[in-house]
Amino acid sequence: MASVKKTMTLSYSPISAFLHWQYFEKSRPTMYPLSKQETIITNTDRLRETSPAVADAFRNLRKAQDAHGTLDAKQRELCMLVGFAVTRNESGFRVHVNRVAEAGGTVAEIEQAVLLMLGTSLGLVPVVEALSWVHDELR
Repeated sequence: MASVKKTMTLSYSPISAFLHWQYFEKSRPTMYPLSKQETIITNTDRLRETSPAVADAFRNLRKAQDAHGTLDAKQRELCMLVGFAVTRNESGFRVHVNRVAEAGGTVAEIEQAVLLMLGTSLGLVPVVEALSWVHDELR
């Protein structure tokens, strides 16, 4: 029986190139806690390195989301924080936990938002992880 050699061709869009970099390249590790850093480099900043136009479009989407509805900055950031906890996106969670605090959120409010996810969309381990990120950033 003849052996068949399979080859795979990769084509990268700006988004897939960014995702490849985010998950596979370890040349620029993120330093935690972010709250102790002089400057915070967000994933949007990193996306801008690959595609400034896509980064600008993403930022404009966030601005439109913020302008829609009646939630204040703290409420919006708590909602974002829960989304990052649910997806176990540590870097996004850490960026937004600091933004909740900047918007007047307390550690107790953040803890409650995370704890509310226990048994809904998160199990024990992701909740405890997210709580450790909160405490690492804000204590």
